[in-house]
Amino acid sequence: MNDVPGNEAAFGETPVNQTANNQDSGRQAVPHDTLAEETPTGQAPAVHAIASSHSFAARAGRAALALFAALAAWLVPGLGHLLLGRWGRALLFFVAVGGLVVTGYLLRGNVFAPHSGDPFGTLGFVADAGTGVFYYFSRFFEAAGPDVSRAAGDYGTRFIAAAGVVNVLAVLDAIEIATGRRS
Repeated sequence: MNDVPGNEAAFGETPVNQTANNQDSGRQAVPHDTLAEETPTGQAPAVHAIASSHSFAARAGRAALALFAALAAWLVPGLGHLLLGRWGRALLFFVAVGGLVVTGYLLRGNVFAPHSGDPFGTLGFVADAGTGVFYYFSRFFEAAGPDVSRAAGDYGTRFIAAAGVVNVLAVLDAIEIATGRRS
């Protein structure tokens, strides 16, 4: 297959007789897998300049995808992973966050209001708001209001906050997958 010395090609590559190409056209051989085209002088432009312009567009696209996936993952637990094609993780996060929230609501845990003068109340709101759309469902589940006078109500409050923290971790995971830092 390769009769000319110095013309070794890896499996699947097309052998190219580089000495014949250089003598016939007077130009340098350019690999076929580059995106560069030759200029009128016969020289190929710098491949890294072309790659950097493509990588900027790719980075901007990944950033937009990461932002959209993060918003979707926060709003509905698992939706960001579903949009990224990670069906297993999407189902896992939805069931985990949903299960913790519903358990917390059934135990009549406290859902913190957005406006609180207490720093712990504000921190509790941030944790509860991390559950996304489940935070707004709390009004349907808490028709009788929270019951923290019993231990079950106190545990319920912690289940709801834990669900918010798990969902925030899911949002961070979706961002990592969308930006390509994690598979």
